[in-house]
Amino acid sequence: MNKKLLLIPLALLLVVSLVAIGCPGGQPAEEKTLRVGMILGITGFFSVREVPDMNQGQACADMINEQGGITVNGDKYMVELVVADTKSTFDGVTAAANKLVYDEGIDLIIGPTAFFAPAAGAVCDPEKVLRMNTWVVNTPGEMDASTPYSFMAGNGSLLTTSAAAKYIKKAYPDVKSVVIVTPDDGAPPYVIPIATKILAAEGISVVGDPVIYPNETQDFSAYVAKLNAVKEADAIFMQNGLVFQMGPLVKGLRESGNYKPYAGSLPARISQVMTIAGEAAMKDVFSIALTPGDPAMNPIASEIISRVTAEYGADYQLEMTVPNCLWVLKEGIEAAQSLDPTDIKNQLESMDEIQTIWGPAKICGEQTLGIKHVIASPQAVQILKDGAEYSAGWVDLGFIP
Repeated sequence: MNKKLLLIPLALLLVVSLVAIGCPGGQPAEEKTLRVGMILGITGFFSVREVPDMNQGQACADMINEQGGITVNGDKYMVELVVADTKSTFDGVTAAANKLVYDEGIDLIIGPTAFFAPAAGAVCDPEKVLRMNTWVVNTPGEMDASTPYSFMAGNGSLLTTSAAAKYIKKAYPDVKSVVIVTPDDGAPPYVIPIATKILAAEGISVVGDPVIYPNETQDFSAYVAKLNAVKEADAIFMQNGLVFQMGPLVKGLRESGNYKPYAGSLPARISQVMTIAGEAAMKDVFSIALTPGDPAMNPIASEIISRVTAEYGADYQLEMTVPNCLWVLKEGIEAAQSLDPTDIKNQLESMDEIQTIWGPAKICGEQTLGIKHVIASPQAVQILKDGAEYSAGWVDLGFIP
């Protein structure tokens, strides 16, 4: 047989193979971009919380992208975070939501935080825009039965209160009563009854009238006096607030001779509280906060924090709610294999557990908040030991009704 005739089919086979390799079906999926909005107070009074959280969210996005992005039906999506500044005002929240939804065409959003959330919901929910709230303090319209596209994905008072109550029972078994101190951020009428019920479940009663201070308070002496007046309280329970409020309260109590245990149900770094209150004031003070280098921390969170502290310093405020929101969103998208907000929402509602940056978490909360949209992430407890931040362990919240 003619050898040249044999070579012709071989040559054709080679050409067909090369063409097949060059076709899109034979190549790795082309990278695409997934734009995720963030409604945060980058300027104004709330920026002390929101700017660190934004930067931590970017570190998480970078890590997700380096690991190959988010995969949907074989396509790889690189995450691009698009921030809209609320200027720490309610009107600013509405403007930020309008910008992301109508100007940018974004239908997956992280934020806003706490009492700012209802203003965003008024824009987002009618348009079926999925929101992962960075924090929920349980005011109406944040995340409840009226907000079907809103999730407690970052963190919230329900979770930190549960963790703080469980830690009190473990570390201070003689504490049977507390007096609550909390900022007047619109949440007290809603969050205090929930906190009272959570504490009661751990055998701890709430005594005295709640001590409520304006968010803009600079001089806390009057509120320290009110706390001291509730003599039947075995401990102080701070429900919500910020580090620059917790510090003066601890300082004032200790200076007045009140050394009762102080439970900070908020993510205030103990080292920053100490900077205000002084090291001598920190005995029997704890918060629900993160300790860099904690060996018990989930590797996902540890890597994000390592990146953040390498860039911004070891004492940088760690909020880490934007990263958790982004990670939950990633997990929801990949489970749904869809970028459609309704598909993602429905998928999350069908799940009982999800991976967070802190580890596995139950998806729950229907009885307490009227909707199964609570991501009950594990919570870290922080104390001061030998003048430095120290992890006092983690609290697995399990299922919250």
